[in-house]
Amino acid sequence: MVVVQRAMDVRLVIRQGLQYTLARRGVFVVQILLSAALFVVVAALTASHAVKPVGTVVVLAVGVWGIFLVHGATQRVAIWIDRRFFRDAYNAEQILSELAEEVRTMVETQLLETVTGRIADALHVPRMAVLLDGSGFYRPAYAMGYGSLPAVAFPEAAATVQVLKKERQPVHVYFDDPQAWIYCVPEMTDEERAKLAELRSELLVPLLVKDRLIGFMSLSEKVSEAPYTGTDLRLLGSVAAQTTLALEVSRLTTAVAQETARRERLNREIEIAREVQEHLFPQQPPAVLGLDYCGLCRPAREVGGDYYDFVELPEGRLGVAIGDVSGKGIGAALLMASLEASLRGQASAGHGLAELMQRVNGLVYDASAANRYATFFYGQYDPRTRELDYVNAGHNAPLVLRNCGASATVSRLEAGGPVVGLLRAAVYQHGSFTLEPGDLVVLFTDGVSESMNTHDEEWGEDRLVQSAKDCAGLNALETVNQIMTAAVAFAAGAPQHDDMTLVVLRVVA
Repeated sequence: MVVVQRAMDVRLVIRQGLQYTLARRGVFVVQILLSAALFVVVAALTASHAVKPVGTVVVLAVGVWGIFLVHGATQRVAIWIDRRFFRDAYNAEQILSELAEEVRTMVETQLLETVTGRIADALHVPRMAVLLDGSGFYRPAYAMGYGSLPAVAFPEAAATVQVLKKERQPVHVYFDDPQAWIYCVPEMTDEERAKLAELRSELLVPLLVKDRLIGFMSLSEKVSEAPYTGTDLRLLGSVAAQTTLALEVSRLTTAVAQETARRERLNREIEIAREVQEHLFPQQPPAVLGLDYCGLCRPAREVGGDYYDFVELPEGRLGVAIGDVSGKGIGAALLMASLEASLRGQASAGHGLAELMQRVNGLVYDASAANRYATFFYGQYDPRTRELDYVNAGHNAPLVLRNCGASATVSRLEAGGPVVGLLRAAVYQHGSFTLEPGDLVVLFTDGVSESMNTHDEEWGEDRLVQSAKDCAGLNALETVNQIMTAAVAFAAGAPQHDDMTLVVLRVVA
């Protein structure tokens, strides 16, 4: 069991008592001498025949007033001596009790400075340090009386730390007692004792949050050399408890502020990413003879993984792409940008569509993580022949509505191969479809067809087809808006869980 208190040394008691007695008696003697001197002066003046009766009264009044002044002055000196020698008039309890209330609203830097200063003033402690936990070591966060911050650090496994955790109360440090814990605890080392000696520690006060030691205060010997009393320990314990609470609140406030700042930076970065992604979508699609077309993407978050593109090709041809990257957010958006760059780089090289898709697959595979891939559809439309050559890499099969209207027949563009970015050696086949005037081609991601309402019902491809049929006579932009509005209306306010992308091509002549 660690010894936490010992009796005052007898020699110190005698010395303190003698000093106190001489000081108080000296004040009393000075008071008597000054009062006697005033009395003699007043008596001499009143006995003098040169002083008139009225003057005698004034002299007596001044004399009495002077005696009262002497008494008041000596009483103040006596109170100061009581405080200096830690007698009952000593006001440490009031000072530390008030401090325990004040620390609740202070920030960490102000808190440590105020606590150490007030404790030092109240208990006349010349040196004091507060050591706080940081990265597994307890280091001085604030100190006074040392000239500079002591260069000491106590690891989590240090004997001092373990003793404070076990005792959970102030612990005395006695370097002159061979039976003290600093010599008896087996884990204690000479290096650790040297650190306590550098701090001039006589009392260690733990700062505990439940079973977690967030730090401790080191107090040196008092100026008076008197030991820390039971009252001192009780008051220090109260201050330590409030200080610990205030430190935790301060750290939590700082952490919240840092997290808020981090989120603001992240939100700004996401906003920039959203703006960049918006510019990755086609801004001014090229005009194509006999074709009215339009695309729209509605991300579920600020940035998304859906992709569509229109690529201007030689001889008036048009490349049409749509994709859906696995996942959401920044990661999916980055892969989407990589997919767009890969497609545009390969589309201008003049490869066949099957070979083009294989090259795109290899580029995406090398640029993405193992769990990242994309469903992808790419077609090339030739307005001279109205031929749409395409490759479908695991994407939702686009719909072709022949003679769009209530009696339209529906075909699906399915030829292709696996998703891109998942298998390095994927093989693809291309398909071809000849369009006619009045045909409507609808390309979409599963965020549109799988739009869900509050009852977890999917909109589904059947409703998508019906909505497309209802767009007879509308241009491409109006068709996109009407289909998207129908999907959103079906959700009836349910949260959008996936990006929604829609592209339509309408053959007009």
